[in-house]
Amino acid sequence: MLLVDNRNVTNPYINLAIEEFLIRHCSATNNDLLFMYINEPCVVIGKNQSIYREVNFHFLRNNELKLCRRISGGGAVYQDSGNLNFAFISSFAEHKVNNYVWFNNPVMDALRKAGVDAKADTRNNIICNGKKISGNAQFTNRKNIISHGTLLLNANLQILRNSLRTNNFSIETKAVSSVRSPVENISTFTSMFTSVQELRNYLVAELKPEGFSQFSNEEWNAITQLASKKFESYEWNYGRSPRTVISKNEIKVEVENGCVVKIESYYPELNILKGYRYEHNAIKKALEIFPNASSLTELVF
Repeated sequence: MLLVDNRNVTNPYINLAIEEFLIRHCSATNNDLLFMYINEPCVVIGKNQSIYREVNFHFLRNNELKLCRRISGGGAVYQDSGNLNFAFISSFAEHKVNNYVWFNNPVMDALRKAGVDAKADTRNNIICNGKKISGNAQFTNRKNIISHGTLLLNANLQILRNSLRTNNFSIETKAVSSVRSPVENISTFTSMFTSVQELRNYLVAELKPEGFSQFSNEEWNAITQLASKKFESYEWNYGRSPRTVISKNEIKVEVENGCVVKIESYYPELNILKGYRYEHNAIKKALEIFPNASSLTELVF
């Protein structure tokens, strides 16, 4: 197994792009890959989720948190510098699909050595004393498979809860919904790690990678372009959301591909929004021609 060098990047869009690049282009036949990284504050949702159901937009906007979508399924997670992400990239085999224990056993064994009673639950999480300390998901293209997860060491759990709390509008969608679970930091169960970097170094020592996998400049350029063109894009983060109907203040907005396709309200001014992105700044800009623009924006988003 080789340890992936991401050049200490904490940009979540680049780290998500690295994961996809490895899945698409690496040859994991001879060497499995281990990728460990830390992201700056962000919310990451699953590939098939509706962003409008999963995140609290008012809180994210006020706290300038990045909004991201990964290529794997699963639920929404909050990440910051108190969280360590880990990913195993391996050649595809049927027995590995949904076999989270197969991938996570080395991580759980290492945590137990550190005094954390880590166990797998039925929802593919790693738990301790009934509290979730790690959420996990998988993706495969039938060539390679990635099984990746989070490890909450000393993340800001108040921001985690606020960023994922329910919005002040109701949602109708067939999108996959997150299953909310009580979470806790690993630091609650052990004093062995004072920083995420210490946890990372410990896991690397326990998992014993045999060397490093480093990107050429050409590969790195491809990764940063993938991050910019896909993972930072509105089309990926918002537009991938399945059809969603949002009801707020006696207004009903139907959103598809991230854009307003239908709106029902008592305000004729709002008809202008058809075709616009259903996103706060886009709504605000579209309505700024009206004297009551601020109140109209608040009604819609």
